[in-house]
Amino acid sequence: MLELIPCTGHNRIILLRPAEIETAYSDLSGVHVVSKTSKATTQLTLKTLEEKTPLIRCHRQYLIHPQAIREIKLLENGLAEITTQSHHQVPVSRRYLKELKDRFGLN
Repeated sequence: MLELIPCTGHNRIILLRPAEIETAYSDLSGVHVVSKTSKATTQLTLKTLEEKTPLIRCHRQYLIHPQAIREIKLLENGLAEITTQSHHQVPVSRRYLKELKDRFGLN
């Protein structure tokens, strides 16, 4: 398990504890981690974050901290959307919805 996650931004390196992170996602510019108060970029891959932190995969491009989940909204076509404690919206794909439901005993 990683104790600190190194993130870069504004000419500095920020060290975040995994418990502070609500969600992590990837896009064309890299992997970003979002906490309640900030957003930063990390060189770590989503796969590494998934394996070495409590974050769980909910979508091909998104990880979520289980403690950060405020609500899981079920949508049409078997999709879902998570709202975090600080009101960020995170998509849940059909592929990972069953695992997420099983983890919280919702099936």
